[in-house]
Amino acid sequence: MASLLIVLVASAPVWGQRPSRQSAGQPPRDENASEEQKEPESDKLETKDKAKKLLAIVGGDIITVTRETIRGGTLLIEDDKILALGTRVDIPKEAAQIDATGKILCPGFVALSVSRVGLSNSSDSSGNYADGLDPFDNNVRLAVAVGITSGCQQVSSAGGRGRRGRATGEGFPINERFPGLDPDLAILESLQEQTQGDFGEYVSTCPCCGLPILSREPLAVPKPTPIETSNSAVIKMSYGVLDKMLLAENVFLDANPGSLIGAANQRNWREQIALARQYLRSQAEHEKAIAAGKKQQPPRKPVKDDVLRLVKHEVAMRISANTVSEMQMLVELSKELDYELVIDGAAECWVMGRELAEGDTSVILTPRSRRSSTFGAEDRSGTWIEASRVMQEHGVPFAVSALSSSISLNGLAGRDLTSLPLEAAFAVRGGASESTALAAITIVPATMMGLEDRIGSLEVGKDADVLILNGQPLDYRTYVETAIVNGNVVYERNAAPVLPVY
Repeated sequence: MASLLIVLVASAPVWGQRPSRQSAGQPPRDENASEEQKEPESDKLETKDKAKKLLAIVGGDIITVTRETIRGGTLLIEDDKILALGTRVDIPKEAAQIDATGKILCPGFVALSVSRVGLSNSSDSSGNYADGLDPFDNNVRLAVAVGITSGCQQVSSAGGRGRRGRATGEGFPINERFPGLDPDLAILESLQEQTQGDFGEYVSTCPCCGLPILSREPLAVPKPTPIETSNSAVIKMSYGVLDKMLLAENVFLDANPGSLIGAANQRNWREQIALARQYLRSQAEHEKAIAAGKKQQPPRKPVKDDVLRLVKHEVAMRISANTVSEMQMLVELSKELDYELVIDGAAECWVMGRELAEGDTSVILTPRSRRSSTFGAEDRSGTWIEASRVMQEHGVPFAVSALSSSISLNGLAGRDLTSLPLEAAFAVRGGASESTALAAITIVPATMMGLEDRIGSLEVGKDADVLILNGQPLDYRTYVETAIVNGNVVYERNAAPVLPVY
C-alpha cells in the first residue's frame, strides 16, 4: 500500500505545472529537440499566393442600379469583391456556382438609420465599435433576410424613429411598446395645451383667463447651445462572419437639432466654422515650415475633428428638420458656410424643392410618415405623399428611411426596420420612378455616407453585397432567396427559418 502511494505521488503533476497535452499512444516528445524538429515541415512553408475564393452567380437578371440591367447575365465574385459581370463572363473551373435562372440580382439595401443591430454596446459612446460587434445577433439575420446588407448605426440612439442628436434619457421619454409610432410627437401633443401652442413655447398660463404669465425680470441674452455630435458606425450585416463587419466610422457630422436654432446658436456655429478654416490654414503653413527644415510649434486645434472633416468636405452634416422655416435656415447656413447638408425627416420638403436643389441639399424621407398641416396653411405645410415625386422632378437626391430604426416584431410588423423596401415602394406610390426609389435605398444613401465606391451598386471592384430575389426588388411579394455579404453567403431562405417559405 505504501509503495502504491509513492508511485501515485511521483506520477502526479507538480502544483502550478501545466499538464502535458501529449495524447495516449504517441511517442514521448524530446524536449531537447530543435525547433525545426518540433514543428512539421508543412507548418513552416507559407504560401505566398493564397488561393482565391471564386463564386459565380449564373443566369439571373442583374440590376446594377447605376447602369443598365443585364438580362440573363453572370456575376463573378473573387473573395469579397465583384470581379466581373455581364453576359460573356468566363467562369473559372474552380469557381463555385449558383444557378439564378429566372431570379433577380440587385445590390444589398443600405439603411441610414439603424438601432440595436449588430452592435452589443450601442448605448456606449466610447467609440470602440470593433469591440462591440456581434455577428450572431439575431437582428442581423432578420435585417439581411429582408435585403439590408449595410446600416449606419448611431451610438446612443434611442431607437423609435432614430432621431438625430438625442441621446438616451434626453428629451421626451421613448415609448418602446409601440414601435413605428412617433412617441415624441404623441407626448408633445398630450402635454402641450392650445394656449401654449399659440405662443410657440412652454410657458405658465393663468388658470382663469388662459393668458401667459410672463416674468418681470429683464430678458437675459440666451447662451448658445453647445454643438454636440453623435458617433456612428456603418456595419455589414454579415451574419456569423466577424471579418470586415465594420465598414466605416463617423460618416456624418450628426448635429443636435437644437444647436442651430436661434441667432446666438447660428453666430456660434459661424465662429466654429471660421476657427476650423483658420486652423487648417495654420496647419498648412506649419507643414510647409517643417518641410523647409524650420522648427515650429504646431497650431492648437480649436474645434472637434468632426467640424474639421465637415469643412474639408470629407463628411456631410446630418440634422433633423421638418418645417419649411427650419429647412430654409439650414440650407442658407450651408450655402453661406460652404458645407454639405443632409436633412433627416424633411416632412415639408415638397414645399421647397427648388430651394433644396439650389443649395445642393440631400434629404432623407419616410414616405409613410404623417404630419398634420398648420391651420390656414394647408397648401404649404404638413406631409404629402407625392414628396418623392417633387424631389425627383427638382433633382434633389433623397434616401428612404423606415418608420423605425430598430427591429421589433411584437405585433406591429411592417412598421419597423424590416419594412425598408416597402417604404421605397411607397415612394413609387408617391410618383417617383421605380429606379429612383431603388436608388434611394442603395446608391443614394451610400453616396451620402461617402461610401459609393464600396456599396450601393453592382460594379466591378465594389464589395460583393448581392441579393438574389424571386421578384422585383420593390414588390411587396418578393422574398430574398439568397443574400451575399462580402462575398460570403450569409442567408439562404430555404435553409434559414427566418421568414416563411411558400
